[in-house]
This record gives sequence, structure tokens and C-alpha cells, in this order.
Amino acid sequence: MATRADVAQKAGVSSATVSHVINNTKYVSPELKERVEAAIKELNYQPNMMARNLATRQSKHVGILVNDITNPYYGEIAQGMEEVAQKNGYMVSLFFAAGNAEDYCKNILQRKLDGIFFTTTKNPFSPQHINLFHEAGIALVNASADLGSSLGPDYAMAIDSLIKYLSDLGHTRIGFLSGLSTISQDLRFTSYLKMLEKYGLEADRALIVDGEFPYETTHRSGYAAMQALLPRETGVTAVLALNDLMAFGAIKAIREAGLSVPQDVSVVGCDDIFLTECIDPPLTTLCIRKKELGRQAMNIILNELNEKTTANVMVGVDLIIRGSTGPAVRRG
Repeated sequence: MATRADVAQKAGVSSATVSHVINNTKYVSPELKERVEAAIKELNYQPNMMARNLATRQSKHVGILVNDITNPYYGEIAQGMEEVAQKNGYMVSLFFAAGNAEDYCKNILQRKLDGIFFTTTKNPFSPQHINLFHEAGIALVNASADLGSSLGPDYAMAIDSLIKYLSDLGHTRIGFLSGLSTISQDLRFTSYLKMLEKYGLEADRALIVDGEFPYETTHRSGYAAMQALLPRETGVTAVLALNDLMAFGAIKAIREAGLSVPQDVSVVGCDDIFLTECIDPPLTTLCIRKKELGRQAMNIILNELNEKTTANVMVGVDLIIRGSTGPAVRRG
């Protein structure tokens, strides 16, 4: 097995230069760097990661915290994050936002993670846990800037387009299915309220369905939310669900009530997971650029670790119109 000394000899440089190339700890001229990298490839040299971690004080290991491991939305974010991570010698591990927060905190600290991307508002960690992460030098990226850097979808323009689109189709009674315990701070919800007002539509509390414990945003919670909304006799003709899975559940509940989508109720999701084009009718949704979200998260973590800078980034969202929405029909 080749050693660092073998690489140095092959490249005609010192072992220290090889170390600086591998760990990116000091400037090395492009010519010397190219020679070292060629020697590493020719000798199939595998750096000692433990020694490398000690030298750089980094584990080259980051985490992505997700809310629901069954939701394809998170898989695409992880793919984008992995693209950048691999190019920079990092590995990405998946963490589920459930279970014992104290145990999760200990595991993260013991594994000396360099960074964590919180993809979900369902954060299991207390302020005390967050302080421990900061003290350990872990770069944190969250939907809000209170943890460190912030990164999230910019829903406002897409929801503006959505409400205008539905209003132009004659929809005046537009519901919102949350799935969360509180929706007052969620940008999807606040944008929904703002755009209803902008287009002269009523923000009727009866059209808004909060989640119930344990506050999931799954097809089950979408189904339950729509079952709760329909008997209220609000005259609802369209609903926006917090994500696509909830929209799938809402469609099921509408059909079981003897109604049709979109003839009786138009349904809109959020995320644009690949399944949205597979259901009948295909789902109108707010398309989040998921891989871009992951790439941005990893780049922000790298900047925090290497440049000691934080960032506040919003990723664009697009309205994708498919068959689950149509003109409003008044029911007698």
C-alpha cells in the first residue's frame, strides 16, 4: 500500500507539500499540486482519514436533518448536497427529526460532524442543544437565521402567481391544509394570507385546517385535514396543501366524499416530487428546486467552515400547472 512518502518521492516534493495538497491547509502552486495529484492517482494512495481529520480539525462528515424519510422531497435535496460534498471530500448522513433529542445531540457531538442542514421546521433540538453545536464549531443551516445561516424556498412569488391563477379561474373560497401544530410562522401560510388579501379574497378561518398531534405532513394528515374541511360547508372550491403528500391525501378524501378533482374541488400541492405527474389527475404544485437547495446548503456549510461567514439564501419556487386545478364550479 502506498504511503505519503511514496507520493512525495514520486512527485518530487516534500511530504509536507503532499499533506498541504490533501488537506488544503496551505497554498501550493498549480504545477506542484498537479504533480502531487497525478502521483496520488498513479499510486492509488488512500489518505489516512483519522490523521487528516486531526490535521484539519474537521471530520469531513455533515448531516441532513429530515422530517419524513418516506418523502421523496428530501431525497432530491440530499442528492444535491451529496454532489457538492463528494467534490470536496465530505460524506453526508441522514438524520430523522424524531426520537430522543438528547441522544441525537450526543451522537452528533461524538461523531464530530462539521455541519448540519435542518431541512424541516420540525426541529427536535432545544436552544441548549443548539448552543452545544455552536460551541463545537458545527456549521448550522436552517430555514431561519436564528441558528446560523438560513436557507429555504422563496414561496412568496409562486403563491402570488397561484392565488392570481385560482382567482382568475373564479375561485374565491380557497382553503389551506397545514398538517403542522402552528402555521403562523410558515412562509407558505403567511404568503397565502397575504395574497388572499392582495386579490381581494376572504381569509376565512373556517377554510384553514391546522394539523393534529403528532403533526405530520403526510398523505394521512392531508386525508384527515380534507375530511375535516369538507363538512364545514364553507363553499371551498380549491385547497393549497402544505406539501404534495398531503395533497394526495386530500384528493382521496374528496373522491370518497363523492366529489371530483378538479370539477368540484381544485387541489394544489407543494414540492413537485416525481409522483405528482403519476397520479390522476396530475397535481398542480409549487415546484421547489430541491437539488439546488441541497447544493446551496453544502456550499453554505463549506463557507462557514472555511471562510467563517454565514449566509441568508432563498431558492426560487415555480408554479407548475397540471390537471388537478380547473375553473370554480358553484355547488348548490
